Amino acid sequence: MSRPNTFRVLTFPVLMLIVVIMTACGGNTDEQTLFNKYFMSSKIADNLTLGNIATVSFDPTTEGQMLSFSIKLVGEEKSAPLMLKAGAEEIRRAVAAESEFTKSKKTFQDANDAAIERILKAEGKSQKLTGKDLEIQKAWTKWRDDAKAMSQKVSEVRKRGNEQRPVVEISILDQRNPIDVSAYDGEMTTKDVTIEGRVKPPTGDTAVRTYIFTMQRASLKNVNGKDQVGRWVITGRREAEK
Repeated sequence: MSRPNTFRVLTFPVLMLIVVIMTACGGNTDEQTLFNKYFMSSKIADNLTLGNIATVSFDPTTEGQMLSFSIKLVGEEKSAPLMLKAGAEEIRRAVAAESEFTKSKKTFQDANDAAIERILKAEGKSQKLTGKDLEIQKAWTKWRDDAKAMSQKVSEVRKRGNEQRPVVEISILDQRNPIDVSAYDGEMTTKDVTIEGRVKPPTGDTAVRTYIFTMQRASLKNVNGKDQVGRWVITGRREAEK
């Protein structure tokens, strides 16, 4: 006996309702799990766990304790190329240039060792120099200024080249198979997550606050023949504008 058409008509909306309910219940599961761990670790000062999932904390002594929370919005994911590999090459070139500069500076210093010793003594006593010593002083002053500028440049290149490293290393971390993350091309994916929670401040009454957290995840290309996608890391936090 065939089933009535009314059964088929009713079945489809019911199934769609079930799918919608399951999707709503299962939404934000990854974010919920991560933030549960994040707030609990912050609350009990479990810095080891925090160090594996975040670069920012929710300090109970200043921010308070997150008693409960709900995820209100998960923003759009945006990806950009990782700069670690290019940064590592820039660092290598800067260090090599500094090394060559240091060798040249040492050659000049060795060739004018006695004069430089006199110059340093004279500078210490604020005495003026003349003749050949004055010429060497001018040259040695330039060498010292250039050395300072070179050191500053290398420091800036290192800082810029390693800016993404902490997040990438946390995201890709695998203690069983450690890798040099600067040896690979890849992407950094970023998204914002809006959270509303009941916060117990260090002093005063519990209040409802809304925060926007930034999450990032690194992916590396061709690691042992395949792409490697990391875990999400909490890298930023700001209180939402009221």
